[in-house]
Amino acid sequence: MSFNVPDEVKVQMLTERIKALNVEGYQHELNKKAAEAIGNDEVVASSEQAIEIIANAIAVHEQELAELA
Repeated sequence: MSFNVPDEVKVQMLTERIKALNVEGYQHELNKKAAEAIGNDEVVASSEQAIEIIANAIAVHEQELAELA
C-alpha cells in the first residue's frame, strides 16, 4: 500500500526521525558503556543489538531521504 504524502512532509518526517533515531542510538551507547563498567553482559548484548537495529533504520531513512532530493 502506498500512502499519499507530499514530498515536503516526507522530508520533514524523515529528517526528524533520523534525529530521533540518533538520540536513541546514543542512549543505547551510554547504556552499553554503563553495562560494560559493571560487567553486565546481558545488557551489553541487548544494547549492541539495539544499536545495530537503529543503525539499519537510520540507513533506510537516509536512503528514502536521498531519493526525495
